[in-house]
Amino acid sequence: MFSLRFASLFLLAATLASASPASAPAGLAVVDKRASTADVGTVFTTLKSSTDSILPQIDALVSGGTASHATVTPLIGELTAALNTATASLSSLTVSSKRQTEDEVATVVAGIITEISTTLNGLSGSATVIPALGTLIIAIDVALDELLVGLDVVLTGVVTLVAGLLTSVAVLLGPLGLVIGLLGL
Repeated sequence: MFSLRFASLFLLAATLASASPASAPAGLAVVDKRASTADVGTVFTTLKSSTDSILPQIDALVSGGTASHATVTPLIGELTAALNTATASLSSLTVSSKRQTEDEVATVVAGIITEISTTLNGLSGSATVIPALGTLIIAIDVALDELLVGLDVVLTGVVTLVAGLLTSVAVLLGPLGLVIGLLGL
């Protein structure tokens, strides 16, 4: 686990060191910080809509005692796909004259991370009936980590705002080791 955190921090440092207006990590476009905030907000509003659909289904399976590999795996797959779609959307942003503050983006992102962590913590009690749960959680952790790295490339400093918003709920982030490392929690 420590080596995964170290690798994540190394990847973030390398990404940030190479991110300049002339060059960006493969697949990530460098966009003017102020002009793209509304577009970033749209990406995360769309992601929030997806997570608001997926996470309650997982929570219902857990609370109903029907969480199993067959019922949870497709939902975790949908959640991972939603995170990956948001990451891809960040890399294809266009400049917009509409603006949303970085604080608003950070608040939405922190809320999404908190909700995902809460659901994963509830799901952790189902590990005996979902043998691949650890692998599924790692997939979510990696996808969320990549999303945060992409966000920090597009809107430098917002990840720091997200970390500040999550300090009071850092204990919930236990299953998301890469994210904890990236946020410095």
